[in-house]
Amino acid sequence: MLKKKIFFFAVFVVLVFGLLTYQSTRGERGIIDFPIYPLKILEQGGSSLIKFFRNYIPFLGKDERVLRLAECEEERNRYKEAAYENERLRSILQLKSERADYIATAEVFARDPTNWFQIMWINKGLSSGIAKNMVAVTPLGPVGKIHRVFNERANIILITDVNSSVAVRLQSTRVEGILEGRGDNRCYLKYIVKDIDVAVGENVITSGLDGIYPEGLLIGYVTDVDKEGGEIFQLIEVAPSQYLNRVEDVVILKK
Repeated sequence: MLKKKIFFFAVFVVLVFGLLTYQSTRGERGIIDFPIYPLKILEQGGSSLIKFFRNYIPFLGKDERVLRLAECEEERNRYKEAAYENERLRSILQLKSERADYIATAEVFARDPTNWFQIMWINKGLSSGIAKNMVAVTPLGPVGKIHRVFNERANIILITDVNSSVAVRLQSTRVEGILEGRGDNRCYLKYIVKDIDVAVGENVITSGLDGIYPEGLLIGYVTDVDKEGGEIFQLIEVAPSQYLNRVEDVVILKK
């Protein structure tokens, strides 16, 4: 009895499904195609189900073209980073070959998280021959001097730190002064008397008179001159020639 019920139920379902299929396609196909309509509907339903999972279910639903575009973008970024790194390393190697006082090349791996000190950390130290007060430079100019040294790392006090001072001179007039950090991304050139004409854009270079920074390195450019701010000396603002927030590698020079 149970088998008969199942048989009649199955026949009923097939007939209903067939009639619905016939009505949905009436006018487009002949009655001779009736037996294959259910198969057509199942095929179309299966295709729609696959599309649903491909386009709307997370992970399964990412379109292959979107995935391919993402892969291409990632690959393009890798090539771009590699190009930047190659260009940077070529400049470092050239600087290394030009300096007889070269000690080591180091990577910057950390920066001081506060605004009180302008300090960066490098991945070389005593084991690489680095000592306190050695100078850190890039192809664009001085960065600062070694402050604290450990076996495999060291920190650099930047030229923009308020505790930093560098003996410098104006390249055109040869007038000497002291470059002091302002605590941000600028420095002040001090002890230039008011009767000296200083032009915005003038080069500031190291004089070597402090016994730390080598002579003749371009260290910055004059960005502002105020002859009214002080009683005897001009107030001169200088921007470092090397933008310090972009430094990734430095060359260490001995004193």
